[in-house]
Amino acid sequence: MEKITLCWRAAKQGYFFEMDIEDVLTLFFENLPERNPEPLWITIGNFDGLHLGHQALLNRMKQDAAKAGCKSAMVTFQPHPRVVLQNISGPFYLACEEEKRLLLAQSGLDYVFTLPFDRELASQSAGQFFSLLLGHLNVRGLTVSENFALGRDRSGTLEQIGRLCADNAITMDVMPAFCLDGAPVSSGRVREALEAGDVRAAARLLGRPYFVKSKVVEGKRLGSKLGFPTANQVVHPQKILPQYGVYATRASFNGEKYMGVTSVGVRPTFENTTRPNIETLLLDFDDNIYHENLTVEFIEHLRAEIKFERVEDLIAQIEQDKREARRTLTHESFQENLPT
Repeated sequence: MEKITLCWRAAKQGYFFEMDIEDVLTLFFENLPERNPEPLWITIGNFDGLHLGHQALLNRMKQDAAKAGCKSAMVTFQPHPRVVLQNISGPFYLACEEEKRLLLAQSGLDYVFTLPFDRELASQSAGQFFSLLLGHLNVRGLTVSENFALGRDRSGTLEQIGRLCADNAITMDVMPAFCLDGAPVSSGRVREALEAGDVRAAARLLGRPYFVKSKVVEGKRLGSKLGFPTANQVVHPQKILPQYGVYATRASFNGEKYMGVTSVGVRPTFENTTRPNIETLLLDFDDNIYHENLTVEFIEHLRAEIKFERVEDLIAQIEQDKREARRTLTHESFQENLPT
């Protein structure tokens, strides 16, 4: 069978992810296998961020699979089709590829097939794409949402897909949109919340706090010089970050959990960089964690990014940020199901 990804590394880009094989229940394939004879019940989509709507669909699909005696499988794409078709080069993803796989490893799915998305695949009609799938997978069922479309320019409507399923003895289950606050939950709504700095709203849509996970790198040690050593992280350049500002956060590494204050921005007081930085001040912690994988959850927006004219004013503000973060986080439970 084709390559199965059980752990992955991207150290050259400054971020690193790894999973122990014994912890992996979901098998990840980088493309379709030559042939998988097992009867599969599948869903198809991008699933960026794995928000509550995605989670509801996956739960429905797993129930469908269990009733039919099938294995559950996701067919997804990398890069995201919009990134390719709209030539998006800036921040877009709610979860970069490695974070997405870490989340999916906890999903309870049996298989995840990630198809490389390019303009050739984008040019296929719904019928052609179905033929591609059925040439590699033994599909018995398909679960999709009511707004699902497939094929070139999303021209494959639910009606057409229903006919394709019927012609191939595939049962199709169409799930109503999952709504919250009177509107369907979508990756777009999560992006809008993050761009506004409303990490509380983003967490409600995701069913968990928005997080970044990446390796801690050595920075310019500006925080240490002020008496506030921070953990600096490099994230994937297309990963969406919350609006520039300061946030109360929860951080974890090596099974240890801490309260934190995280600054997202361009350090206007000192250098005004072009690429945003993520710096986390871990409360009640003063050790060196360079090269550790740090997971940071954004819990509450504390304030906007500010340029201070005097270093003394910045120090006073950091002390205030610490007090506000501790007050907020004392009453927040840590998410036990986040990738650590």
